[in-house]
Amino acid sequence: MPAVDSQSAASSTQHDSRRYDCPQCGAPVPFRSSISVFAVCEHCRSMVVRKDFNLETFGQMAELPPDLSPLQIGTRGYFDGKAFALIGRLRMHYGEGSWTEWCADFGQGKIGWVAEAMGCFMVSFEQSAPDLARLNPEVKQGTRINVAGANWFVSDIKSAKCIAAEGELPHVAPPGWERTGIDLVGEKGEFGTIEITSEGRAFFSGAYAQFDELNFTELRKVPGWEQDAEITRRQSAAMNCPKCGAPVALRAEGLTMAAVCGSCGSILDSSTPDLQAVGRVSQETLRLNPILPIGTRGMLRGEMWEIIGFMRRKDRWCSWDEYLLFNPWQGFRFLVTFNGHWSLVRILPGHSTKNEWDGETFKLFAREQATTTGVLGEFYWRVRQGEKAMLFDFVSPPRILSCENNEELQDITWSGGEYIGSDEVKAAFARDANKIGRPRGPYLNEPNPHQQKWREVRMPFFMLLVTYLVLQFLFLGYDAQKSVLDARLAYDASAADKTLMTPKFKLEGPSAPLHVTALGGLETDTYLGLKGSLVNAATQQAIPVTLPLTNYTTAPGGNVQDVTLPAVPSGEYYLRLDPDASSSLRTVPLSVKVARGGLFWSNFWFGLFAICLWPVWLLLRTNAFERRRWAESDFNPYASSSDDDDESGSGFLKFIRNLSDD
Repeated sequence: MPAVDSQSAASSTQHDSRRYDCPQCGAPVPFRSSISVFAVCEHCRSMVVRKDFNLETFGQMAELPPDLSPLQIGTRGYFDGKAFALIGRLRMHYGEGSWTEWCADFGQGKIGWVAEAMGCFMVSFEQSAPDLARLNPEVKQGTRINVAGANWFVSDIKSAKCIAAEGELPHVAPPGWERTGIDLVGEKGEFGTIEITSEGRAFFSGAYAQFDELNFTELRKVPGWEQDAEITRRQSAAMNCPKCGAPVALRAEGLTMAAVCGSCGSILDSSTPDLQAVGRVSQETLRLNPILPIGTRGMLRGEMWEIIGFMRRKDRWCSWDEYLLFNPWQGFRFLVTFNGHWSLVRILPGHSTKNEWDGETFKLFAREQATTTGVLGEFYWRVRQGEKAMLFDFVSPPRILSCENNEELQDITWSGGEYIGSDEVKAAFARDANKIGRPRGPYLNEPNPHQQKWREVRMPFFMLLVTYLVLQFLFLGYDAQKSVLDARLAYDASAADKTLMTPKFKLEGPSAPLHVTALGGLETDTYLGLKGSLVNAATQQAIPVTLPLTNYTTAPGGNVQDVTLPAVPSGEYYLRLDPDASSSLRTVPLSVKVARGGLFWSNFWFGLFAICLWPVWLLLRTNAFERRRWAESDFNPYASSSDDDDESGSGFLKFIRNLSDD
């Protein structure tokens, strides 16, 4: 975040701070911003409108549902290097969920909005957009439109009502005030929204942000998470299911939309002060026994999380479980598990870049329709049994990038996650560690264990291999072969002693390979086998030598034979050879040459094999693991290209292109 000058920051958050008396109860009603025209009396909840220097009331504001948000009126923060203070808020509600919009005073007459939804924040400001008047009101989710000179992707369309407000606002917002919002994502992940009301149209743009990025101060203490937190009436009194009367505990109050009664299976609307039944789950769902109990808290990746919801989903091949985690400051996460494998997943607001995330490219692994078959606990949307969505999974292990397209809700949601070890999950949440089994089979984003080992040995292997090759070629030039004998002999079948002996020759220096080559002038289809030894003249120690010379038309070139003797020490030697020849041979001229030095190549190949054995084995294991992983995918890169040519992919490809095309 850019540095902020403390003096300018302080001046930018100075407020108008004019106080008026509530016409209803006489209590002071402060107007901190000169732009504010609407406020709610903190004492009697009267809705007050400021007209010039007079106040008028026109009814009472509905009670805001309690929540566990750490934000409150008076909270301060920084965005894009500018200080702001929260001066009011709206609670917006639509058929399947709700969210909070905070009015932020940036000083000097500038008002912004900080929307809080699903544990994420969207900071925006009203912008001039003359082309809004030409906007087609029937715009569809998943398309692209041009607004204010920029290209935007339509990610969400919602019609919502204000159920309550507090503090001060720049416009009148009584309960029931309606607004249609068209949420947009810019080409670089910017946030935008078009608001359509009975008064007209407005365009807001800004950015998505995480809690830590806004540097909030003067936060309220969160009940149940911090000591000395203020307990509201609803949090101190037991809530009961309106259907069966059983107690209902809300673990993320005010931030979730629906909860399931564990006794009768009623789905309860938790977004309003009074619980209302809006549906049911099956009795089979109530018999689900999650291996991680709802209500369990644990430290995971350095943060305290509480399990508040559980749902089971399936596609045409298998089913898996998803746990909803909650932290008042970090929002929501999903802990997804299948066959003992786990992934920690978070929503990626503003993501619309096809198969890329954080500069990393992902491969399409699965495209299936997912159906929710079981729901327990509470969620930030009105989840229900039988809910369907098209799910697209891209992988780059250990990370996963997913897109859910819920046409019924007109909502496209991107999420990103990372594989997490089962031992880490056990340490955080498992009351009974035996319930969490070991992973079975390869998983779509499971890190390849052999690939990790390959990465560990890759650099040392290449360095060792290069060093070994360089040394080999250096030795080739340093220790070239030197001739120590070039003798002319002759085989004579009529000789009484047919043994052939070469003149003596000296070998000097350290031990080195000795290369013996024999060339014989043989007649066609004859052979001359020379079997003997290299003899040390001083010690008479012998090293066996065999040179089988032939001249067969079926095997030409046999009249030249050579043999290499490794590590022959210095000394004076001679060759003694006993011939075994064809009976038709009478005389054969022979040439015997001896050279010393050079490299013994069999040692080189053995060393090269030893160096490459483990790395090559790891590469083979890595490839085998990836083949088993992708065998579960319809987009298997190891399969033939014809396997991927199904017509069902055309709709998906069109959908993905719409996300990324200009």
